[in-house]
Amino acid sequence: MCGISGLFATANCDAEAGRDFVNEIVASQHSRGPDHQAVELIPAGRSTVILGHNRLSIIDLSAAANQPMWDADRSHCVIFNGEIYNYLEIREDLVSLGHRFGTQSDTEVLLEAFKEWGTSAFERFNGMFAIALYRARDERLWLVRDRFGIKPLYYHLDDSTLIFASTGTVIARRLGLMPDLEYVARGIKMWVYEDDTQISHYRGLKSMLPAHFMEVIAPDPGNPLKARIEPYYNLADRVAELQEKLAVMPIPKLIDEVLERLESAVSLRLRSDVPIGISLSGGLDSTALSSIVSANHSEVVGFTYGSRNEQRSEGPLVGQVQDRLGIEVEYVQPEGSAMVSAFWDCLRSQDSPFAGCSIVAQYLVFKAARARGVKVLIGGQGGDELFMGYHKFQFFRLAELRRQGRLIDALIFALGLCPMVLSEARRASLYAQALRRYRGNKGLPVSLCLPEPTPCSMQYDSNLELVRRQMLDATRLSLPTLLRYEDRNSMGNSVESRLPFMDFRVAELGFALPTAVKLRNGYGKWILRQAMSGRLPESIRSARYKRGFSANEPAWIAAGLGTAIREALRANVRDLQDILPLELQIDTHFSDERLRAYGSTFSEATSLLWLAGRL
Repeated sequence: MCGISGLFATANCDAEAGRDFVNEIVASQHSRGPDHQAVELIPAGRSTVILGHNRLSIIDLSAAANQPMWDADRSHCVIFNGEIYNYLEIREDLVSLGHRFGTQSDTEVLLEAFKEWGTSAFERFNGMFAIALYRARDERLWLVRDRFGIKPLYYHLDDSTLIFASTGTVIARRLGLMPDLEYVARGIKMWVYEDDTQISHYRGLKSMLPAHFMEVIAPDPGNPLKARIEPYYNLADRVAELQEKLAVMPIPKLIDEVLERLESAVSLRLRSDVPIGISLSGGLDSTALSSIVSANHSEVVGFTYGSRNEQRSEGPLVGQVQDRLGIEVEYVQPEGSAMVSAFWDCLRSQDSPFAGCSIVAQYLVFKAARARGVKVLIGGQGGDELFMGYHKFQFFRLAELRRQGRLIDALIFALGLCPMVLSEARRASLYAQALRRYRGNKGLPVSLCLPEPTPCSMQYDSNLELVRRQMLDATRLSLPTLLRYEDRNSMGNSVESRLPFMDFRVAELGFALPTAVKLRNGYGKWILRQAMSGRLPESIRSARYKRGFSANEPAWIAAGLGTAIREALRANVRDLQDILPLELQIDTHFSDERLRAYGSTFSEATSLLWLAGRL
């Protein structure tokens, strides 16, 4: 897990200026890789090539595994952010083909795999990754991003220069790129920031498409850089192939398949030469992973936000998991000024707006892990998207049944929802806010002077097969933004976050499973609950409510965060004058009451604080 950066330019590029540029990016990405930093200027004929790397040492801690890494004959070089979890299996295949290795790292396996199979190697990788590969003989560079975009990769390309990095701040500042205000506006309205396009937080800075690679070729003198982008993986095709097989499989076999793939995904993600922990909540996903991890890893430590004795937090439920599994748990619950400090730290790490204090709570969990000396955390991100855990899928399914004319099935399904609706009645106001994001494409109200973003519909089109809507959550409407939060919070604390549900084998299975085993008897994630039978406390396995990452936002605001936000906004009014309406009064609009009551108000505040000084 690291940070990458680099420059690939035509031969007339100022090499020293380019090296300074990449050096500045490396310095800015220190938290992504504090264990080793390097910048290398590679001699070339038709191009200027500079590669930078920040290393967070996880597998093979020796200096031999540092990057940039060359192969034995110095024909290929790689810089790499992420992990290839199945590197041992790929290594065995390569050894049988005659390859030899000088390290125990997954980086060297990646390099040799590319030499053996070219771009077809990428689909063999089970992992999360952003990669830059350089082939010296013909001066070609490849940029690659993992299937679901777990690891970030930004770039700016013109006729003479490609500059890329794991973060965009330095590139934007050096090139004078301004914040993308449509990105900001859509985030406030829909809580959707990242998606399946190349949009980023700065205009002119592109996000590399997940499941794609870019090939850039050094041109002849006087000609522009040549670049092409191609996909190496198609999720929809893989899911369609699997659906036919699963449709005729009995339910007990389907349950076994879910458990088998999930256990395999966890097992691969336990490969590490440093201590491993787990990000633990009171929900089904992380507790299911904890059950599997604790059965295979005797010294795992759980980290959770909350207090074991605070009923409004997830602590009491986590305490039940702790007692059931016999694992150690560290509870994280800051008070007073520590909450305010954490907010600013999180905003710096995110380098983008975000939608609520739960993002800050997540940041604190990673911070606690790092303070404990744990450099890897297993997390449950993705489970709701893969197995229809969000309550909205229940209502989408009801609409689908009605469209299909299956009125009796629709009535039976609706009756099954009654216990869930009753269990969530006390959170009706939250669901009322969420409903505004799922009706039409207007979303939550925006009080700032921002451009109207490109329409982004969150609602369900009943003419669309439900699995297609499910995949849209994973590729456009939900996961991309959540993965950004996860990556920047973890990397801001020099911790690697590993996500077993995002193993492509688990993801393909989750999408391809019949809807009837994901939504059943009034439950979402029914098949995952069945797979965990007898392994978890029943209060969690059979819970009908949907519990998010509970941060107790009102307590944060009352403890001084609201005051700190208003003070910072007043101090930056001049920089924000084109964004703030003349009639808007900061103390009124961003009062503690409004920050607590309206999700869009908090998003507006983080947007303004991020924009201050960048416009």
